[in-house]
Amino acid sequence: MLRHARIALRLAAVLVLASSSEVWAQTHGDVKPSVIQGRLVVDESNFVPVAVATGYKIFEGNLGDLYGGPLKTNGPGFVAAPGTFQSGEQLWYQAIGTLGFWNGTNWGVAPDDVSLKLADALGSDTLITAAGVTNPLGVIDAADSSGGIHRHLDFSVSDPAGSYLATFQLVSRDASSNLPPPYLDSDPFHIVLNRGLSDAAFEASITALTVPEPETYAMFLAGLAIMGYMARQRSRERLIFS
Repeated sequence: MLRHARIALRLAAVLVLASSSEVWAQTHGDVKPSVIQGRLVVDESNFVPVAVATGYKIFEGNLGDLYGGPLKTNGPGFVAAPGTFQSGEQLWYQAIGTLGFWNGTNWGVAPDDVSLKLADALGSDTLITAAGVTNPLGVIDAADSSGGIHRHLDFSVSDPAGSYLATFQLVSRDASSNLPPPYLDSDPFHIVLNRGLSDAAFEASITALTVPEPETYAMFLAGLAIMGYMARQRSRERLIFS
């Protein structure tokens, strides 16, 4: 048990060190829905990072790519493998919450005059601001004959430079857009978009979402230390009474 406690503490130290910005120095792109036990799921393989404060998965995109110019992007996309859905079933999004903004130092609510717009597959716009969401539901696509989906929607922002965070759920409709939905809604997830930051500065904003505060680390390591102490005590007691 003592050996196991030492291993646990070493693993904790590795996890702390691995939570540096280099871990997330890659783009976690397309949202990949699947269906598990009748519920929509994003990132079944658990590849993307998770926000500490909310427990929601994070997908990234870059406003200012070649497609959209400085204020627009069509990534991340929404990609479901063949066989995920029945042909014609519809995948929708629902925007929730408010627009978050990283100013280079910390996360907060976006300035009042800033908005993020998402145009759905039918050209209807969802607007996300510090005040909330206008027109929260939008169509992503209908599954093709193989039951798959591959669709990129247009995101745009009204400035300034920084990282923008919006929160969504995936929802479903049948082939005629009718309710009840074929599947339960997904858990919420975040999409974080870079507007004009360097790669390092953008990844710093992701790190700020995914790495616990120092106090949280301290509590985590203290808990492991207590577990190690208890393991040592149990080991000593077994030696005494054996």
